[in-house]
Amino acid sequence: MQATDVNQQFLLSICIILLGYLAKRTRYLTEKEGESIAQLIFNITLPALVINVFSSLPLQPQLALLPVLGFAANAVLCLCLLFIFRKHPRNIRGMMGMALPGANIGLFAYPLVEAIWGKLGLTYIAMYDLGNSYMVFLVCYTVGAYFSGEKPLSWRQLLHSVVRSIPVMASLLALSINLLGIQLPDLVLQTTGVISKANMPLSLLLLGMYLNFSFPAEQRKLLLQALCSKYIIGGTIGGLLCWLLPFDALFRHTLLLAGLLPLPTMVLTYSVIFGYDRRLTGAMLNASVLLSILFSWLVFHFSTMS
Repeated sequence: MQATDVNQQFLLSICIILLGYLAKRTRYLTEKEGESIAQLIFNITLPALVINVFSSLPLQPQLALLPVLGFAANAVLCLCLLFIFRKHPRNIRGMMGMALPGANIGLFAYPLVEAIWGKLGLTYIAMYDLGNSYMVFLVCYTVGAYFSGEKPLSWRQLLHSVVRSIPVMASLLALSINLLGIQLPDLVLQTTGVISKANMPLSLLLLGMYLNFSFPAEQRKLLLQALCSKYIIGGTIGGLLCWLLPFDALFRHTLLLAGLLPLPTMVLTYSVIFGYDRRLTGAMLNASVLLSILFSWLVFHFSTMS
């Protein structure tokens, strides 16, 4: 895709995001309706997209490395963040170690990658997301529970949160079907293909509904430190992987993009469960979306020059 096409796609995506934001501000769409849209995306359109993509592309050996990198890169980021915030109060340290690792791939990256890099790029980011998902559901949950001190760690609840994640289970199912050489019926592929087309507009619309430009003034220094830490470390890890690994350009650019994606939306749920500052967590999430739009645009442009 040419640079002008990237600009056009980003302009279209931003328009849909702004539409979602305006719909929320004018109360045409409420928070309750946003929750319904989120359920529709995570339980229907996103799994349909994953199944449709994995079932129609030949899997390459290096793809097996992406889930490992998706987990390992974010684990290194988590350790670095816990060290950086080691002198802060326990609740702040726990919140940063819980919220900043991991990435919002389902809502943020999938629609952009699908539109700009196509099915192969979507396969790469979906494989990376397998490792990223286990980081968010297992490690981030554990870190949040450990540092909160308010709720005992429940391994049963932890494993249940992974198993009931429909996109993760759909990815594993589709990957297994592909590896076993099972050919899905044309009717199934046609159905998932039609449904998957709704994923991009719905995801971007929901992303706009989540936006909030009100940041806590008294915590802006902490907010700035948190975001700088995430993007400097995440971007450095992604950049090193992009530079060092001997794979095709799209594979390497996927890793660079992954290091610059926003916070996973699951951290808002975790902040409520473990009693962290929900306002600060929400501010970090919203600011990360705005920053990642800029950084993603730069990465996609960089990919056109390689």
